[in-house]
Amino acid sequence: MKKFCLSYSSGKDCLLAMDRLIQAGNQPVALVTTLSDEINRSWFHGIPISVLEAAAEALDLPLVISHNNETNYTEKVVEALHETKKLGAETVCFGDIDIEQNGAWDRQVALSAGLEPQLPLWQENREALVKEFLAKGYTAIIKTVSKEAGIPIKFLGEPLDEIFITYLKEHQLDICGENGEYHTLVIDGPLFKKRLNYYTSGIYESTYAYSLIIDA
Repeated sequence: MKKFCLSYSSGKDCLLAMDRLIQAGNQPVALVTTLSDEINRSWFHGIPISVLEAAAEALDLPLVISHNNETNYTEKVVEALHETKKLGAETVCFGDIDIEQNGAWDRQVALSAGLEPQLPLWQENREALVKEFLAKGYTAIIKTVSKEAGIPIKFLGEPLDEIFITYLKEHQLDICGENGEYHTLVIDGPLFKKRLNYYTSGIYESTYAYSLIIDA
């Protein structure tokens, strides 16, 4: 049994990765997430701190936040990982699947912080992972859709389910969204002590994507 922190994005892959490590007998001690200094929201998923804190409470885990920007991103993540060692972390869990650049970065920051990197989903079948996530009883909503992927904005706020998966298949899009086709927010499941309560207030359009504006 090892104690670990989770690189937490709020999405399905990191939750499934944490679930697997727990099922293997390991113990989570913290969630680690990155917050952009520029927009005061999480990188990539655009989650505000209110929702991150509510999710940490729902998962009953401490939240360690790395405040950073494009120039000091890696340095600040390593600092945050160091903080989790004070909580007992021996390893750090990542939800990346098979993009080598991401996996290499995961290993780099973990080792730089003196932690063992763990990638429980690495090199596994993407569709099988989504189906495992749903079969375990997790609930996630579609938080962001990529303009390049062409996913209709009508899916924003809708559940990650067979309807959405079928759409992705029919349009030959990555089932897991590993290339940024879409992002999710997990709101309930076996590891949650209570459902994550949130509210929406519109849709934000950036250069590359449409994203649901949420708060808690």
